[in-house]
Amino acid sequence: MIEGTVMAQAGEFEKIYASSFYFDDNGIAKWPAQAVNYTNKTQFLFRIEKGFLDINDPAVNDSIPEEKIRVPFRNIVYIGDSETDIPCMKLVNSYGGHSICVYNSQLSNMDKVIKLFTENRIKYFASADYNENSKLDLLIKTIIDKTVAFEKLNQCYLNDKKILTTK
Repeated sequence: MIEGTVMAQAGEFEKIYASSFYFDDNGIAKWPAQAVNYTNKTQFLFRIEKGFLDINDPAVNDSIPEEKIRVPFRNIVYIGDSETDIPCMKLVNSYGGHSICVYNSQLSNMDKVIKLFTENRIKYFASADYNENSKLDLLIKTIIDKTVAFEKLNQCYLNDKKILTTK
């Protein structure tokens, strides 16, 4: 689905991780070539964080100094809607990122959302309404504004720290 978007076709994404299939010469799917499950999802988050995007690169397990981190968890937004997303939502949330549980507003049962929120597995929740000015849209835009402001302040801090450590 993501690969079919205008953004993806314009080359806006460096890497898209998704399940894929092995196809025969007639274009018929024969076998899963890659299955993305809840365990893989957490690995992909660490790949994004560290910048080791090749799924065969074992360096994803290496310890990386903070200044070499490609995308800090605090700048990651994870949107999930099912049980397979819970480990990633908890991981992102625990490292200062933004985990959002989206739910079907047609169903009035909020038990799962309440449980995830009270257990600190998610930071936010919203109806799975991706339209402009929906709660989810405004939430994402606010997170982006916060991230930009924090990173500007953090850069000032790092610059000041560098000045003091070189004296």
